[in-house]
Amino acid sequence: MIRHRKIKSFLGMLFFGLLPLVLQMGNVPLLYAQETLEESTVSETEETPSRFELDEIVVTASAMEEPINTVPRNITVVTREDIEQAPSKNIVDLLSREAGINMRSLFGSDKQAVIDMRGMGATAASDVIVMVDGIRMNSSDMSGVDFSTIPLEMIERIEIVRGAGSVIYGSGAVGGVINIVTRKGTPYRETRLYAAYGSYDTKDARAGMSGSVKDLGFHITAGYYDSEGYRDNSDLMKKDVTGVFDYFLTDVITLNLSGAFHKDEYGLPGPVGKQDADSSKDRTKTDFPKDDGETTDKRISGGFDIDTDHWGSLKLDGGYRWRNNQYIVGYSPLLSKSDQTDEIEEKSNTMTLIYEKGYSLFERAHTFQLGMDRFFTDYVRKEKPGGPRQNSQMTSLGIFTNNHWSLSEKAGFQWGYRVNQVDGKFRTDDRVSFGGVQRWVNGDTDHPDWRNTAYDVGLTYRLLSGLTMYTNYATHFRVPNVDELAEAEPGLKPQEGTQVEAGGRMQIGSNLEAAITLFSIAIEDEIYFSEINRNYDKKTVRNGIETDLKWYPKLSLFIWGNYSYTDATFEGDDATVPLVPSHKGSLGVEWEVVHGLTLSATGTYVGSRYDGNDVDNDRYEKLDAYQVFDTKVTYGKNGLKVFAGVNNILDELYETSSFSESYYPMPGRNFYAGAEMRF
Repeated sequence: MIRHRKIKSFLGMLFFGLLPLVLQMGNVPLLYAQETLEESTVSETEETPSRFELDEIVVTASAMEEPINTVPRNITVVTREDIEQAPSKNIVDLLSREAGINMRSLFGSDKQAVIDMRGMGATAASDVIVMVDGIRMNSSDMSGVDFSTIPLEMIERIEIVRGAGSVIYGSGAVGGVINIVTRKGTPYRETRLYAAYGSYDTKDARAGMSGSVKDLGFHITAGYYDSEGYRDNSDLMKKDVTGVFDYFLTDVITLNLSGAFHKDEYGLPGPVGKQDADSSKDRTKTDFPKDDGETTDKRISGGFDIDTDHWGSLKLDGGYRWRNNQYIVGYSPLLSKSDQTDEIEEKSNTMTLIYEKGYSLFERAHTFQLGMDRFFTDYVRKEKPGGPRQNSQMTSLGIFTNNHWSLSEKAGFQWGYRVNQVDGKFRTDDRVSFGGVQRWVNGDTDHPDWRNTAYDVGLTYRLLSGLTMYTNYATHFRVPNVDELAEAEPGLKPQEGTQVEAGGRMQIGSNLEAAITLFSIAIEDEIYFSEINRNYDKKTVRNGIETDLKWYPKLSLFIWGNYSYTDATFEGDDATVPLVPSHKGSLGVEWEVVHGLTLSATGTYVGSRYDGNDVDNDRYEKLDAYQVFDTKVTYGKNGLKVFAGVNNILDELYETSSFSESYYPMPGRNFYAGAEMRF
């Protein structure tokens, strides 16, 4: 049961949010659309570039549909056009171009890759939330998100919200939230065929169809990918099928259903030493030629959206996910594969219910939101026959409110509050022989029980036409995951923290857009993964700046760039949080040379970082800084598009991860070419 004082606290905050809504009932005309909170600050003309963001409508930051310029957060929207023009071949490469986002990959692909936001370091997989159509993709253990299950073909847009998001998303929304919105049905029937071939004998084939039949919209995709990989035993084969369906039952009721199936097989080459990592020849080798794994991932989700003018809107989303991962680490020819296979099986279900009401008070438009979510996961990991078995069940229940008040034509105020309860069961079983027969003996069961609250307040102010300033203060939390509980010292508890953020967004004329954000994050009891997992005794602090620029010198030329500085330290000493670069920047250009022919180029610089196991900054050599340049040329006409690209043009030797000077080399220069047909 949630503590009575926290229930009272939440009810008090809820009353504070409902009071203006009650006051206006019956005597003030209602305003329904969130977009009417304030008019666009930049006039839209045919000359205004389509990829500027100030007037983009987003939902991730507050679960409300609202223009970016009314949200007191640093938000980036990656559109379908961005995806198609980028040299990136997977979602990890695509996201790593953005400000404040650092990518780490073990094998040079999207399999077992990690996205870090605002300097979370080694635990970024648990401190950054990734959602796909409302379904949380983070696993219950430290593996985080399996990005290989999210093909680019299925994505319509990506909303990146940097910083704390625990009010809406609960545990783990510390460094940021990435919300992936999949492609939906179209009014017209369209079929897409895609095929590409590249270095390392990489084959990539996809097919998709979208359209509508009366009131039913649909989008279906299927894909096959097979690559030998840059290193020995770094092969990856994956198959994907996804489907999204929307049924417009009435003018106010929409039903939705989506499903996805993913199957992959992959090699596990492991790390190399420093000498091999610095050699263009030896860095591709492996000491583990037989280690491998395979994953099966299935998910289904559905819900409804009831949107009435007078009574507000009610949205329900629910989903189920099943994941099975079998792998061999440390293969021995003396044993059968079945006798040395570890296995992880995870079943999870989610449910989110949100009520939203737009209303008018004192001749200003406001929005009230009340929601609840529930997340349950059943996790079992078996470590080789004869090894232990870890069992975990976690249930998270949260209730939250979020409110947007329009203070004037120029100012908006947003605040939210969450009460969250997590109950769990955790047990480690041993395999014991009785009379020559192996049987499971259950261990003692731990019952973790955590209660957390979170709140945020933010203010936006339109200082000038095209210039919006904002500030935000928020709290956040993260509960321990399964891996952290498995080998933890007694009393391991959730980490909690605060965030202060301030920034501005500006559009100058019709061809230049810029943004800047300053932030400070402080975390108490940050969970540290080691041989014995514990909470840090010292507070960790992350201060930083993020900048973004988009410029159209002319309509056929698009130039963009970003730079971020992050100072992630342990309070009271000079030690820097491992795996966090102080400096990171990206620069890109897209040039339509002639109609239909586009040249794209991207460059990214990542500064040096401390080794993942070097908490004191004095044990291991740092990871070197690196810079990578990619390019792509595309020509399209009459539904046919052909393209070719080169990644890592300068053949940079670099690594994104290192633990105790064991390095994971990234691919060198590589090529690809392909074609896509739409009809």
